[in-house]
Amino acid sequence: MPKFFELFGWRFFAVMFDLLNEPFHVHVTDKGKKECKYWVLSNRSLELAFNRGFSPAELRKIEGALRERLEEILRQYETICHATNIRPQYKRARSA
Repeated sequence: MPKFFELFGWRFFAVMFDLLNEPFHVHVTDKGKKECKYWVLSNRSLELAFNRGFSPAELRKIEGALRERLEEILRQYETICHATNIRPQYKRARSA
C-alpha cells in the first residue's frame, strides 16, 4: 500500500489493488477505527466517497491536507502507475 504521507496521526495512502480497478482515490485512516476515502476527480477536485468515524471537523482538516499536498500526491500516483504499468485513471467531474 503506497503511503503518500502521515499527518495528525492519520495515514494517507492508496491500495495497489484499487489502482487497477477504480479511479484514483486516497484512503485516510487513524490506524484504528476511523477511515475515509476521497476520489480525486479529473478536474483535480476532491469528493468524499465514504466516511467511517471521522467528525466533520476532522474531515475538514483531511480535505485541507489533501488540497495542500494534491500536486505531490498526483506525482506519486503517476510515478506508481508508470512503474507498475498501470494507466492512470480519474473519476470524471460532474457537469455543472
